[in-house]
Amino acid sequence: MSLLCLSAIAQIKVVGHRGVRFNTPYDPHTPLYENTIPALRFNQSLGIYGAEFDVQLTADEKIIVFHGPTVPGTGTSIHHMTFDQARAVVLPGGSHMPTLEEYLAEGSKHPETKLICEIKKQSSPERETKAVELVMETVRRMGMQDQVEYTTFSDWMVQEFHRIDPKVKVLFIESGVFVHDPDYCYARGYNAISYDMNGLMNHPDYVDRAHELGMEVTLWIVNDNEVVDWAIRHGVDFVSSDHPEKIKAYLDTL
Repeated sequence: MSLLCLSAIAQIKVVGHRGVRFNTPYDPHTPLYENTIPALRFNQSLGIYGAEFDVQLTADEKIIVFHGPTVPGTGTSIHHMTFDQARAVVLPGGSHMPTLEEYLAEGSKHPETKLICEIKKQSSPERETKAVELVMETVRRMGMQDQVEYTTFSDWMVQEFHRIDPKVKVLFIESGVFVHDPDYCYARGYNAISYDMNGLMNHPDYVDRAHELGMEVTLWIVNDNEVVDWAIRHGVDFVSSDHPEKIKAYLDTL
């Protein structure tokens, strides 16, 4: 194996998508439901780069850790639920939706694990601004600015992130074959890009261009070893996986 290949393997980092999403070999009968405290704790036990998680704004404009939009067992969108209603829902596996404070408090126990916060798109710029302000104020109040990064599908929100803190790291995230290129992202102030497999594997040249612009590159969702190999060959910086324990185990064999 060439020194260049070994270097690429050493540099690529693993992020747990929504912490971790599915059953694990350690407890195959109890699902680690995404974006919950048990999922985060499992992610932290792996010693990987980070845990990605999602937050939503409830109907009464409070932040809850949840992907959604539909809440399991209810058929209702999280956007139509109050904070108290959302908190009362029992998720698969028996957990409840964490508050942002609860999630960050658990995250602070392992400062070596980055927390990548995706604020989901909202119904209006006003609600997106509200969500950004609430999240960033909570992160600031808990003193976790150095541990938390942000990612968003919304060009409006990246402006709001940087309005509040020009130094904060924000990843552009997009899915699909026809993606916005790195120059588009750079011009709008993003610090990194995160593309799904359809987008990036159809535009491998985007990796080099992003690096030329000083931007890191994440590939998601990576659940197969062959896709990890592709990411290594093309110089991708991060892979985000539903099964981070499996991807880490594979990388450890290389």
